[in-house]
Amino acid sequence: MTLDVLFLGLVIFLLEVMALTIGTVRTIVTMLGESRAAFYLGCLEMTLWVFGTSAVMTKVGDAPVLGLFYAVGFATGNVVGILAEKKLALGNVVIRLISALKGVEIAHALRRAGFMVTTVAGEGSDGPVTVQFVVCKRKDMKLVLSEAHAIDRDLFYTFETAGGASEVASPSTSRMDKFLRPLRRLVPQF
Repeated sequence: MTLDVLFLGLVIFLLEVMALTIGTVRTIVTMLGESRAAFYLGCLEMTLWVFGTSAVMTKVGDAPVLGLFYAVGFATGNVVGILAEKKLALGNVVIRLISALKGVEIAHALRRAGFMVTTVAGEGSDGPVTVQFVVCKRKDMKLVLSEAHAIDRDLFYTFETAGGASEVASPSTSRMDKFLRPLRRLVPQF
């Protein structure tokens, strides 16, 4: 394998990783209904894909190893895309926290932390319980659960994706916020 083939193979690999990573994020923003972000990400994804694919198609007869670079880039892009999506944690979730003894304390703690909480009285298999409903950004879910578990280690919780919400409080900030601020114009769920 010559240096030219190796260099082209690495370029193809990187193009595929970028295209698949962007494709994964594009799929998520499409499901969130963010058409403008999906449009831009789709254009970028297809541009990268066309260049990577055309490079393979025109040269694979002379250097079959380029097909391997393409395949490994494709597989790696899927993994990187999944990791990127988990890191970005786009969208909102509804968390239901069910506590037999400390529901009121959990609700107060979560409100102090900046979350909006709705509490409902309920009946569990062993008696009365309270159910706290918290709609939060997916990236804040770990914070909600850690606050609740700090008060009641025995609580039960469930969560699901929230399709939309009129208002979602997010008390957490991170170093990524400054970086993501321009993207929030395109995708408000960031």
